[in-house]
Amino acid sequence: MPIRFALRASGVPAFVAVATLAVAGCGAGPGKPEAELATPESASASPSAVASASRPLTAEQLVAAALPQESPDADWHPVSVRKLQVSDREDQVSDPACGQLLAAAHAWRPSQPAPAVVNQTFNWKDDNGGASTLASYGNSGAVAVFAEVREGLSTCRYYESPAPTTTYKGTVTVDPAPRLGDEAVQFEITAPTEVGPHVTQYTVVRTGSVVVTFTKLSVGGRDIRAFPPAMIAQQISLLQQAQS
Repeated sequence: MPIRFALRASGVPAFVAVATLAVAGCGAGPGKPEAELATPESASASPSAVASASRPLTAEQLVAAALPQESPDADWHPVSVRKLQVSDREDQVSDPACGQLLAAAHAWRPSQPAPAVVNQTFNWKDDNGGASTLASYGNSGAVAVFAEVREGLSTCRYYESPAPTTTYKGTVTVDPAPRLGDEAVQFEITAPTEVGPHVTQYTVVRTGSVVVTFTKLSVGGRDIRAFPPAMIAQQISLLQQAQS
């Protein structure tokens, strides 16, 4: 149906209403394996996590470390290098904490030196697809950006932002943090639409100098809501190898 095409065609970050309807991923069973989950308290940043920042990766190295397309019917988009690193979309979000959370997760926050950022989009048959953003920071930039994600998530619960035809109204729900990389968080943003609720799941992971954000969209309860855990684990492993 028409709105489904619009969702899969869009590739803008999720905190601009239409973008929240665009980012997504599928291909694994629903739900989150208990073995991969931890309480938010147990996954909080520790001195060892802060000390584990690794050497930064270039855009070319991030492209090489992105998930490979393994089957001809996967319909994955090529990895793209992002040129523009800073955006004013944070100012379009009604709650500053939510604006900080989403801008940091999508690597739109200013940082010195500027990070290398690549985006990857995934589409699967009969599902709204998925997306990932890989951002590598110099110095301790990844630690600082992930701290902004965690800080924003601590208070962000609802926000509004403009969209082409309506106002996007997102309710944020914090999920148990998965045990991934050096530190990780997971949350969902739910927005009402005329075709049913749009639920975007975010999994944000820091591994060394890289912050990687996975997003998955479920429309009206008809799609698998979780980004495939096996793909997340594979992507993190590839990034760890690239930094070793």
